[in-house]
Amino acid sequence: QEELIGKTVGGRYRIKGILGEGGMGCVYDAEHLGLSRHVAIKVLSPSQAKKRVAVKRFQQEARAAGAIGHPNICEVYDLGQLDDASPYLVMERLTGQTLAERIQKEGGLPFPDIIEIMSQVLSGLVAAHEKGIIHRDIKPENIFLARRVGAAPIIKLLDFGVSKMLPEFQTSEDALDLTRTGAVMGTPYYMSPEQARGERNLDGRVDVYACGVVLYEAIAGKRPFLAPNYNALLLAIINTNPRPLREVRPSTPP
Repeated sequence: QEELIGKTVGGRYRIKGILGEGGMGCVYDAEHLGLSRHVAIKVLSPSQAKKRVAVKRFQQEARAAGAIGHPNICEVYDLGQLDDASPYLVMERLTGQTLAERIQKEGGLPFPDIIEIMSQVLSGLVAAHEKGIIHRDIKPENIFLARRVGAAPIIKLLDFGVSKMLPEFQTSEDALDLTRTGAVMGTPYYMSPEQARGERNLDGRVDVYACGVVLYEAIAGKRPFLAPNYNALLLAIINTNPRPLREVRPSTPP
């Protein structure tokens, strides 16, 4: 991944360093040379770039973010391909921390902060759902608290890579559902019972449910459903109720 540092991508983005790496690829710190503007460039790893579904998911992230166009959704400015055919996305460069990092540091957060964060998350989701796009992977890691000079942080929803167009908004090409293999998308802790049961034809309510799980975690400092393995977790989500928040954090307001 180091070999891109110092190179210019797409004729106008100079790569300055690595911001983060994951299984799907790498995110670089870069500068738009014409505008002297800081951007982030997400590059799909060569192994993933060979997989049609991974590439389609990657392009879908760009299309979804572009179609929604909302201040609480991380903006995607451009997309292209490197010389080795790996696709890349050019995104707004955010500084700050994820909600996951903040909960890990502080445990349960102050109630006014939680209300402010979740209001902005829901605002971004309203815009997505109005465009027929379900995120399907709402979790604290995908909720970014972006620092701003002279203002409170603004919340940015990240990673529409597993998002899905609702059937009435799909083109026939989109209808070749990315999850047709029956694979369960998203992170299991934030999954709704319908997803855990493997039901089809899900809608925006899976995002709203995930927000409820995130809300619980932000208040309690821990997730409502925990289990030793994936299957046990799915069963817990389907069959059990989480501990009431008042027991976990007695100061929780009504």
